[in-house]
Amino acid sequence: MRLRSTPALFPFTRPFLLLAACFLLLAIGCAPKVVIRPAPSPVPQTPQEAPPPSVSDVLLASYEAWKGVPHRIGGTDRRGVDCSGLMQIVFREAFDLELPRTSRAQSVMGQSVRPGEMQPGDLVYFLDKGGDHIGVVVGRGRFLHASSTIGVTVSEFDAYWWPRLRRVQRVLPPSLTAAKSGS
Repeated sequence: MRLRSTPALFPFTRPFLLLAACFLLLAIGCAPKVVIRPAPSPVPQTPQEAPPPSVSDVLLASYEAWKGVPHRIGGTDRRGVDCSGLMQIVFREAFDLELPRTSRAQSVMGQSVRPGEMQPGDLVYFLDKGGDHIGVVVGRGRFLHASSTIGVTVSEFDAYWWPRLRRVQRVLPPSLTAAKSGS
């Protein structure tokens, strides 16, 4: 027996499907394209120079470097340092300023200022236990010195030190102290 092919229900189906497929392919080709671009590279910013450290910051860094060094009369190194030796070293290393070796000679350097006008970097000269003692103002009512009992330290201008204060000398140039006092 011979099978008869049945006519397609929709004789135009095959050409229609072919035409529809071509149309879809053409339509897809015309669709707007999304272009992914790489992220823009950041605009190179000029590195801003950090402001120079304040006089207080420089002095406190010196303190950190010398903290724990014991007091030794005539000492000028990490095995032991006296008050004038510490001032000589700190001013040389921090400010490239050469001070005399003794506290008495250091206490008359620069310009005398009233105690109420003290600012970081000013030398403070005391009469303590019958002898000369010198330190440097670090700001906020404190000064760096080499204490005969505890070595290199930062002390307050308290009831002990304030009455012993005899002189305040400004030895740093105004260009350093005015802009960078950091008090």
